[in-house]
Amino acid sequence: MRRSSRNICAATAGGSVHIIDSINFQVLKIWNAHTAAINDMDAQHDFIVTCGYSLRQQGNYMPDPFVNVFDLKNMVSMSPIPFPAGAAYVRMHPRMSTTSIVVSQMGQMHVVDLMNPNTSNVRQANSMTFFSMFEIAPSGEAVALANVDCSIHLWGSPSKIHFTEFGQPVEMADTPAPVPRIDFDSYDTPLSSVGMPYYREVLLSAWPTNMVTEVGHPPARIDPQFLATMQEKEWGWVGRHSRPVRRNQVEDTRGSNSPQKTRKHPKFLSEKARELAKSPAGTPAPEEVIPNIPLIIQDSKLESHKIEVPELYQHVEISYSRFGIDDFDFGYYNNSSYSGLQNHIVNAYANPLLQIMHYTPLIRNIALQHAATACVDQQCLLCELGFLFDMLYKAEGEACDASNFTKTLSYHPQSGKLGLLEGEPHSTSRTLVLQQLARFLLQQMSQNFSTMILKNRQSFGTDPQPPGAFEELFRTSAVNSIRCMNCRNETTKLDSIMVNELIYPQNVGKAGSFSVSSDRAANTKKKPGHKSTRARGTAFSQVLKMSVEKETTNKGWCNTCHRYQTLATRRSIREIPSVLMLTAAIHTAEHRHLWATPGWLPEEIGIIVDNGNFFCYEGEDLKLHLQRGIHNITVYSLTGLAVNIDGGKQQQSHLVAMANTAHSAPAAPNKSQWHLFNDFHVKPIPAKEALAFNTSWKTPSVIIYQVKSANNKLDSSWKQNLDARLLYIDLLPPRNDKTYQTLNRENEPAGPDTICAIDTEFVKIAQPEVEVHSDGISKIIRPTVHALARTSIIRGSGMDEGVPFIDDYIEINEKVVDYLTSYSGITPEDLDKKIAAERGHNLVPLKLAYKKIWILLNLGCKFLGHGLKQDFRVINIHVPKSQVIDTSDLFFIKERLHSTANTKNTSRRVSSGPCSRRSTPKD
Repeated sequence: MRRSSRNICAATAGGSVHIIDSINFQVLKIWNAHTAAINDMDAQHDFIVTCGYSLRQQGNYMPDPFVNVFDLKNMVSMSPIPFPAGAAYVRMHPRMSTTSIVVSQMGQMHVVDLMNPNTSNVRQANSMTFFSMFEIAPSGEAVALANVDCSIHLWGSPSKIHFTEFGQPVEMADTPAPVPRIDFDSYDTPLSSVGMPYYREVLLSAWPTNMVTEVGHPPARIDPQFLATMQEKEWGWVGRHSRPVRRNQVEDTRGSNSPQKTRKHPKFLSEKARELAKSPAGTPAPEEVIPNIPLIIQDSKLESHKIEVPELYQHVEISYSRFGIDDFDFGYYNNSSYSGLQNHIVNAYANPLLQIMHYTPLIRNIALQHAATACVDQQCLLCELGFLFDMLYKAEGEACDASNFTKTLSYHPQSGKLGLLEGEPHSTSRTLVLQQLARFLLQQMSQNFSTMILKNRQSFGTDPQPPGAFEELFRTSAVNSIRCMNCRNETTKLDSIMVNELIYPQNVGKAGSFSVSSDRAANTKKKPGHKSTRARGTAFSQVLKMSVEKETTNKGWCNTCHRYQTLATRRSIREIPSVLMLTAAIHTAEHRHLWATPGWLPEEIGIIVDNGNFFCYEGEDLKLHLQRGIHNITVYSLTGLAVNIDGGKQQQSHLVAMANTAHSAPAAPNKSQWHLFNDFHVKPIPAKEALAFNTSWKTPSVIIYQVKSANNKLDSSWKQNLDARLLYIDLLPPRNDKTYQTLNRENEPAGPDTICAIDTEFVKIAQPEVEVHSDGISKIIRPTVHALARTSIIRGSGMDEGVPFIDDYIEINEKVVDYLTSYSGITPEDLDKKIAAERGHNLVPLKLAYKKIWILLNLGCKFLGHGLKQDFRVINIHVPKSQVIDTSDLFFIKERLHSTANTKNTSRRVSSGPCSRRSTPKD
């Protein structure tokens, strides 16, 4: 805002300037100065000068190469002042009424006369960073420029610059009067102690009874998709009736506009067990099922077309009893054989991305192959991904926990800088964070894979896979061509992209048409005023072609012209990946309308690369090319997509996954098998439901396509190539007081006939969070969190039966709130690196201890112990029931009570070993 001699000049966010009368504050004139926004403005006497931004084709804001001038006396625009470097700041000279100084962010300064803009005096302020502020002294003798490094560049003549010694003091706001403190900690404090201002008149809130009336019902909310399909006629608007209600049916709009009821939680397992015990003999307890869908919902075709977020997509939460998470009935939310992921952990927003990657066979195969190597890097995300995929496969419908993966992600030094961690002050919407996470994971996992391959080649001299195999799986190889539109000089450079961001045409959803080269003509224009959700000819294949080739036009430096020119950039494609990962990049309402078009996202696409050109086909065009067989076309199948569910203020925004599990099945089924993965809520859904979107609350975030030839090809050769050297390597030097003896590869090879007695010890890293209500009822919000502190595994057979071969103490990065020494026997000294080394403890990272157990699991070994469910939950590993021998289960089965004696003998033999120096609650 600036003030001239007679008026007030106010700039708006839309790029216009309002000329306001300083006496009555009426708007005299609205001047549209810039198309996007105004960055700087100054006014003096009868002139206004502005510099601002304009929105380019790719959605980027660029400084305008000119300065606009407005004559306040005649209320007309004058000729703009050219400034090729991009005007960022502008000021009028305080003593020369028609002189203006324009500055760019790079420090280029032009002193221009408004009456003769073609002549200017050019100066350059040198700085290593961008300039962020520019100002002229009131005397006109000095110019100050400030950069982002908090440095000030002072320009002027040394003999003429004068500064006042006693400047005008800054006028500060009045200090507010201190508010008297009211003690509410005491129940005796009356509410009347809260004072009110003194008044002598009747308050406006004291309305008389004759003025209080009940207002009418609010109108029913109209679906935005219904409005978008309406056509304008001479007498009004016409559209097809598509609302999920019957004709002339009355809606309770008060109930629909009220906050939605929270999802009903299932009963705890302990509560069901009590009900079963109270039921008469031979009478089963009442079975709890998901409530029936109301009639009004059954009338609608798809859940995704509803106005409000349906229960199927609502956020689910875990309830806790005094028995912790083990008492929660996850089976209430999942009756399928596909496992969901728990969401009570930090960074659980990554669950949908992990699920769709798991049901992409090529990603699952390479992650498991890498996990089977001898990689022991603590920050290897690819190993953790392989461990998680193996757990999801073995769980067979039971809810799993991705905390090991998310912990490794949080320990990575770059995750916090990129805003990938929940609770960061600079974190944005979850869908944008998930898209950034997808790029980060592919980059890091590519480095993890290549590093391990190079280590194998140094150790063994060869490796069957090249170091860039992971990158080639996702990489789109291209050549970027940059051409100057003035001198036609063209430069090229190699480029590779692992995640492609979709770019949409600017005229989507508006009047007009969008045309790109394709088999189908896309030049049909829309009727004026017709608000369709999709511009004719704008298919997904065309948007993908635009995004991959990425033709842009921007201002840039031309080395031939030695000045800033308009540069045209185009990407020529050389190779396409086997896994095509896309980010939706939805930013405007037009993008949402395009995705809401029924059937817009195809389940299959075909891609042809010919002489650097990228061609994409879908639907009938794809079938036609496959029938002709002229071109070498690569067909891709949609394996899954992560979807953002935005319930507005009434519900918490979260992410879900849609995965076609048919592509990852051992044998190809007859039709698609789409499943919704809403964290641990898993439900089969039709393909139309999975690929239907809503402009108001359901939009895609990350999409994964895979070459169709790789469908249903799950590589299990990693089990035969499993590197088990960790079981036979002793990391500690020889000592007499060593508590374990590693296995001998030649005499004691681990396999399906190996029985291992396992025991673990935990420490507490977080106390439970309890919420106490006003009626005295307490509710557990977060249960106690344990961390693995020690693992002991003993031989169950052989010559050295009863001798431990693993006794690892675990390094804990979190703060330990309770070592539980009376139960676990763990002391702070046991987990201290220096003291542990003196005591002969094998203190190892969590990944090293976890991988030893994971190797034993995949070698087919059987685990013997007491109450192993808690051990495996804290370890965060799923062991099939066929590989578990739990003595607690044997004890409670009446038909096998004779095994108690054998259990006592086994416990006595294990107790006499060196691992049981301290007692545990299980003993």
